[in-house]
Amino acid sequence: MKQSPHILIVNGTKVCRPVFVLGAPHSGIDSVARALGNAPGLHMSSSDPGVLEAVYAVARRPSLAEGQESGTSSLLRDAFAESWQLTPLTCPMCPPGPPPARESSEPCRHARETTRFGDATPDLLYSATVLSAAFSDALFVQLIRDGRDVVTRMLDDERSLAWFRPSLANLEHELPNPFFGIETEEERDGYPELSTAAKCAMRWRGAVRLSARLRGLLGTDRLMTLRYEDVAGGEVETAEQLRRFTGIRVSATDLTHGATPGIGTWRGRLTRDQYDAVRSVARTELSRLGYG
Repeated sequence: MKQSPHILIVNGTKVCRPVFVLGAPHSGIDSVARALGNAPGLHMSSSDPGVLEAVYAVARRPSLAEGQESGTSSLLRDAFAESWQLTPLTCPMCPPGPPPARESSEPCRHARETTRFGDATPDLLYSATVLSAAFSDALFVQLIRDGRDVVTRMLDDERSLAWFRPSLANLEHELPNPFFGIETEEERDGYPELSTAAKCAMRWRGAVRLSARLRGLLGTDRLMTLRYEDVAGGEVETAEQLRRFTGIRVSATDLTHGATPGIGTWRGRLTRDQYDAVRSVARTELSRLGYG
């Protein structure tokens, strides 16, 4: 017998067609999520502690998505149900300061105005298949960016680099491991000797390979792919694409970068050894995506 779709009620509103923004680190997720979150009626969350815990549990142990899909789906649904709660104490739009005790646990006025939900937690990409099972009508927007620029940004980001510490890189029992971009035993055995730039490139390579698989799994009615370089300078067209796909009216102004979008910064930032490491690891993907 086919199982009935799970119904989730948050703030008195039935969760329908939630929107999840995916991509490799530093691929422009934050700018698209910010634009979506500024649209009327959509509550876009990110990096809620409970969601982060669930997301990284799946990201670091891909077998959870395969062998325990039902339980993992429930874990993610519960995490999002909590993070999407909007009360005077949790709503980022409500004024600061303690509310009256009788109102502190009740949905705030912004909750009553919310009709759609979404999330753009970092590394959500690695939970996409579980999210698809947890929310059968979910929509996914994924970002692709030049891997050379991604590596450049990762090398300056202590949080990204922290994952390469031996205590966090759990490689013994998970193969393949898209989170680290490792697919074969040979790659796993040689991983400790790789340079930091090469490890960053492997994370980007693993992310874009996973993104390609998602396109075949979810189809164009549930997943759209944006290229970071097309968003910068093509804000009007991107806003219209997002509107057609999600049904949400996104402002092109909200997609505009306050500073330079950082396209091609790798040319002046990567050393020759770092560039060669990136090319050695991700040459095929860079070429396939038109990045050289």
